[in-house]
Amino acid sequence: LRDFLDAHVTAGGGEARTGYLAQHPLFEQIPRLRRDFRVPELCTAGGGSVRHTNAWLGPEGTVTPLHFDSYDNVLTQVVGYKRVVLFPAEQTKWLYPKEAGGGGVDAQGNVSAVDVEAPDLERFPDYARAAGLEAVLGPGDGLYIPAGCWHHVRSLTAAFSVSFWF
Repeated sequence: LRDFLDAHVTAGGGEARTGYLAQHPLFEQIPRLRRDFRVPELCTAGGGSVRHTNAWLGPEGTVTPLHFDSYDNVLTQVVGYKRVVLFPAEQTKWLYPKEAGGGGVDAQGNVSAVDVEAPDLERFPDYARAAGLEAVLGPGDGLYIPAGCWHHVRSLTAAFSVSFWF
């Protein structure tokens, strides 16, 4: 594990290859890791339960493109810092969702064609009307992201996060 982290996550550029453990069911693979955290109370308020717990581990500069999830989410930051840009579902008409179908991240139709960090306003002129909110998460922080809320995430440092979908 140390060799992997050194080569793909904590290396300071150079010839290192990016390693990104994204939306990974790590806690199903290694159940004893669940002892190291508590589920945020918000996830079980009103009698609900957590449906998925995912790990996110990657180096500085890792990006999850603008998308929305079908579940409510509490994104918790364990190590490092991430910037999250959020857009309410009501702004979908200005965010240019990609057509559903195919494979990979586009399969569900919940990913935007817009690059939030370098929007092409000639191709996507209505994106200029979208008004996002930005949050920077650090160790110990949690952010509630409602189902259907668009969000773009960038790791500002090497980072480890846990998301709780409920």
